Amino acid sequence: MYHILVSTTSLGRGPAAECQCQSVRRNMNRLSLSLRHTTMMIRRGSYTAVSLRRRVQPLQKTRLQQSSFKYDHRNVNDILLSSRSLATSVSTRMQSASSKDDNSSMLTVGHSRPRLLSVMAAANSSSSSTDNKNGKRDDSNLFLDNLGKIFLSSIGIVLLMLLRSTKSNNSRAALREEMENAALLDPLEIDDLRTANAGLTIGVWDAIVEEIKKEFIDARGVHSVTYPQFLSLVIKVMKDVKGEGFTIQLGQFIDRVVIAELERRSSDKWRMKCDENDVISGDKKGSDKLPLSFLLVSLSLALNSTVSDRIRVLYESMLLFEKDNDGASSTSTRNIASEEQVECMIQHLQSTCQLVPEAQIVETNSKVPYQTFRVGTGKELTRRAREGYGGKKGSQGVTKEVGGPVTLEDFHAILKSRTVCAWGECYIKKASRTSTSDR
Repeated sequence: MYHILVSTTSLGRGPAAECQCQSVRRNMNRLSLSLRHTTMMIRRGSYTAVSLRRRVQPLQKTRLQQSSFKYDHRNVNDILLSSRSLATSVSTRMQSASSKDDNSSMLTVGHSRPRLLSVMAAANSSSSSTDNKNGKRDDSNLFLDNLGKIFLSSIGIVLLMLLRSTKSNNSRAALREEMENAALLDPLEIDDLRTANAGLTIGVWDAIVEEIKKEFIDARGVHSVTYPQFLSLVIKVMKDVKGEGFTIQLGQFIDRVVIAELERRSSDKWRMKCDENDVISGDKKGSDKLPLSFLLVSLSLALNSTVSDRIRVLYESMLLFEKDNDGASSTSTRNIASEEQVECMIQHLQSTCQLVPEAQIVETNSKVPYQTFRVGTGKELTRRAREGYGGKKGSQGVTKEVGGPVTLEDFHAILKSRTVCAWGECYIKKASRTSTSDR
């Protein structure tokens, strides 16, 4: 019913405390008289529940807890017992009064029921808001309660990513090492070959190409010959230009490349699209004839010139095999090479070990559990150089057009790109005795 709260701040003894206890007793006596008077008025039926509450509230505002005083601890139990007995007696008298005066009590209850319902609704709403606050408090603690699990999960994900990256890098490094071990020529051997053939300059090369065009292309209409036929013609031109003693030095390096190409063509996977374009004479599998374009690229291993001149002569050698439908040389497209010819030229450079192994590695479609790699073809390397790869972290295209004919400037950019990197020109090289770069 009524709860009388006594709030104290400290305990004390002495006359001041006894006086304050006496003031408390006087206030309680006044409260008792007021409650008795209220009970009598309820019996008479002159007070409703609303007026009762308005009558009792001012008395409750005395708030004995607001009077912070020091009192004797021996009197605390007496005060609490007297307050409890007073509240019990008031509730008993109110129940007896309501049983005697049914009409007045029914009227009082009828008037007070809406108030009671509103009080109950307010209590329910306050309890629901308290529950919501507790729920929010529990939700806010969800992260803190699972902080250990979240931390361990993050560490696990980072470790898995590092493991996957390490496996991918190891796979790429293993493939690069395998390519380096299987290479027919070492970069130092290529430099030695060019140094030994210092007399094989651009002038001698132009004379050789002119004789090949007159002897094989114009006279016989063939685009593929045997290696002995090609080599005898080259040596003949070299002797005519600079005498009997002029020949190819360290020719075993070129022989090694040509023999490996003949073995590759004798296998089941020898024929490719660029082979079909070059082998016009209809050579079958197992033939000892090789395309003139491949033989010229092999001979360029011994060419002692700058990089720009080497790129130019290779580009001009592609134009030798540009034919129209009637078999004659086309004049409209003679100054520009097709995309297929460039792809075949990149393939020939790859077969003669003139490309950096790192640039030939491309990604496969297998990305789970880690990225795997393989050796790309000439067509793939050309497409990657022109179109770009890897998005923002990769390499952008080096040509204005991603497809179609290739000019000399585009061919120069393709060979020096990171995806092709002919003769290591994509790296910064220091000038040395064996360096043939013009930078």
